[in-house]
Amino acid sequence: MPTVTHVATVATAVLVALLLPALLAAEEITFPVDPTIIDVRRDCGAKGDGVADDTQALQDAIERPQDQHSHIIYLPNGTYRITRPLVFKPRGDGKEGAMVGPRIYGQHRERTIIRLADRSDGFTDPAKPKEAIRGVSRPDGARMNADFFDRTLVNLTIDTGDNPGAVGIKFYSNNTGLMREVTITGNGACGIDLGFNDQNGPHLIQDVAISGFAIGVRTDKIINSQALSRITVRGARIGLHHRGQVLAVEGLHVIGAATAVDTEGVLALVDATFEAPPGAAAEAPAIVLGAKGFLHVQRLATPGFAIAIAAPGAVTVKGPTVAEYSAHETVRLDPAGPTAALAMKPQPEPLVAWENDLTKWVCANDHGADAGDEDDDGPAIQKAIDAAAASGATTVYLRGGRGRDPNWYYLKSDVRVHGSVRRIIGLGFIRLLGGALADPRFPENLAKFTVADDPTGAPVVAFEHLQVFSPWPSFGVENRSRERTVVCRTFGGTLIARPGSRSFMTNAVGHLFLEKDAQVFARHYNTENPPKVVNVNTRNDGGRLWVLGLKTEAAGTKVLTRNGGVSELLGVLIYNTAGVKDDVPCLAVEDASLSCAAFREVCFTGAWWRVPVLERLAGQERKLPKKDWLTWSLLRAGK
Repeated sequence: MPTVTHVATVATAVLVALLLPALLAAEEITFPVDPTIIDVRRDCGAKGDGVADDTQALQDAIERPQDQHSHIIYLPNGTYRITRPLVFKPRGDGKEGAMVGPRIYGQHRERTIIRLADRSDGFTDPAKPKEAIRGVSRPDGARMNADFFDRTLVNLTIDTGDNPGAVGIKFYSNNTGLMREVTITGNGACGIDLGFNDQNGPHLIQDVAISGFAIGVRTDKIINSQALSRITVRGARIGLHHRGQVLAVEGLHVIGAATAVDTEGVLALVDATFEAPPGAAAEAPAIVLGAKGFLHVQRLATPGFAIAIAAPGAVTVKGPTVAEYSAHETVRLDPAGPTAALAMKPQPEPLVAWENDLTKWVCANDHGADAGDEDDDGPAIQKAIDAAAASGATTVYLRGGRGRDPNWYYLKSDVRVHGSVRRIIGLGFIRLLGGALADPRFPENLAKFTVADDPTGAPVVAFEHLQVFSPWPSFGVENRSRERTVVCRTFGGTLIARPGSRSFMTNAVGHLFLEKDAQVFARHYNTENPPKVVNVNTRNDGGRLWVLGLKTEAAGTKVLTRNGGVSELLGVLIYNTAGVKDDVPCLAVEDASLSCAAFREVCFTGAWWRVPVLERLAGQERKLPKKDWLTWSLLRAGK
């Protein structure tokens, strides 16, 4: 039986607070003049005047060779008129087997516009939709190999004009991928299509507004999982059309759609608000749940909809508020254990103001950092941070490495982040490997950036576009401070959260270790091979962990929660590629608490996890039995 909890009111102020970052974060973004920055006007001849056809100039920027340096594509304010789809592909015949990027940044979300010319050829038939921007060159339905990494689209508007057959963007990215601070507007078929090819994801769509399309967001296929954070859809017929994927969604605000969510996949939905269109039928539900769907909901508001959820078997859940709902009975290892989710209240990432005074940017390469050799780049990066702090600069950056190996920086010694420095960023594809220190313990043996208490230090420090891009050796980011916050965005390393610290992982791949009373809020976390010395990807040792969108591969325990720790996982894809043959548990909880919603294990070899979940409480051990295609709406384990 499904489990449902109603409340008389939903804390609307909490929902508004969750949406505020999306409303306040529209800002100006500028970059220093640097070989890793491709300015589409200066370097590719784009006009940005709304009259000239800038299609080829933008496509040339996307296809710019990356042999010397990977790069960021920068669009200054203007209207860039296009007449055919922009395609994320390298130069050549479009038969690429892999690609990293592109990374596209606009100067201002409202004033940097890619606009499809009205009534463009091939965009006028809603029955044959065609996209303004396409994430891969392979055709719809093509066989994919999940090697298209780190596509990034930030701080601009996509306007599909008067084109009833237009799709705003078909977005595709693997391991990490990010669409953030983007507005998509038009009168076409779909705003964001994530379901046109398989193996799409994991990636994150965050702080995006979609207006005027028949469908706001569309998903499909069974792998690789996706996460949506703080999305607003206006004027659609269906806000979210969801099939197949494990999908994790927070802060979805659908305004005026006859159906806010139509789902038959695996869906975790938290802090959503669905506003019915004027004159909505009394029997119209906000959410339509199909027979094959798995659904978990927390803190839902459906003003104007009499029915919040319509589920199979004529089951209906009335609105206008629902505190918690699960489409199936809660999975428990202890029959007397809790049935309700932990329902943790997530915190939004703190804003880290972009530095537009370019005299306050310091390049670590100018202080001796050099990609492509085996030398320790830690001292050079430390010199850059020290120089920045001495002058009041806020931003330290590394240039993207060459397109071919060896193209990495090496961190063999710890680097202290202090003073005025609030952002360490890679411009382009930054591979950063971590050398081992003398201490054999993990994660202490990692070379790492450290953020400690510092009365003169920036209150929030962001690490962006830094990637190991291999399982090992990882580099670390260590938050030692109870006063300063760490944000890791588009990040591929190991986050170490020391006691009492607060940290955020957003669009991240790697590993995570929390200690007592540490807080970590993660949005899209992809963790694959575990560190061999501990065989654990994520260890919550007495802290508080909230994850929106967790995808894993390979062996090892993916999340271990112990010593009074609290972990809530929303939207979990266990892509079992290792063929697990031992009794190492996938998820484990030891005298602690675990809540896991919208879970699915996928395996194409038949070697399923023998111990999907292990629970140890007060010396008593329980195991969840192995099951093919294991899927649940909600599991509760531990305290």
